[in-house]
Amino acid sequence: MTKVVFYSDEKGMIWGFEASGHAGYAESGSDIVCAAISALTQATAGGLSEVVKAPLKTRMDEDTGYFSCNMQSSADQETLEKAQILLVTMKMALTEISRDYPGTIRIIIRERR
Repeated sequence: MTKVVFYSDEKGMIWGFEASGHAGYAESGSDIVCAAISALTQATAGGLSEVVKAPLKTRMDEDTGYFSCNMQSSADQETLEKAQILLVTMKMALTEISRDYPGTIRIIIRERR
């Protein structure tokens, strides 16, 4: 199962995410759920970096299926608001995938500290 943690503040604004593990839907290399998760997380990180121009810290380990992408605290309010479009869309898409493929994705919301 892939675990995706979204980090939000006390106002519900999402500042980033962390994905870890493999979905386990199919064998490695042909797992469409893992491919979808990877595409969504990479596209969101790319959009945050290149379109929103958010200050990011990312980390990836392909062997373990780990990827994290978090906006730095230096992000201003306008950047944070623009980022919500991408981050909330990603959360929505992952939620739909988890409904269509039960037991493959666990979504967690944690308050950022």
